[in-house]
Amino acid sequence: MAAPFSSKGGYRPAPLASLPPELNPAEYDASPEKRRADAERLAIRSKLKREFLVQLNNPLRAERIDNRDKLIEEGKYERPFRLA
Repeated sequence: MAAPFSSKGGYRPAPLASLPPELNPAEYDASPEKRRADAERLAIRSKLKREFLVQLNNPLRAERIDNRDKLIEEGKYERPFRLA
């Protein structure tokens, strides 16, 4: 039997489907501390990603960024798109 309409926008969940994340109270009723922690985590992740991409795309780069560079140079790294 279907659930009655909820007070949050009149959404009635389907019997065989879960509640969308946008309507999950644990997501949209986040505390300010959780939102601040999420924002800090996203900022750190973005900064690290940008630093890595700057190093990766530097044409004058002489050092290795990670272990995959060494394996590629030695021919030991199998790429997933390799045809042979």
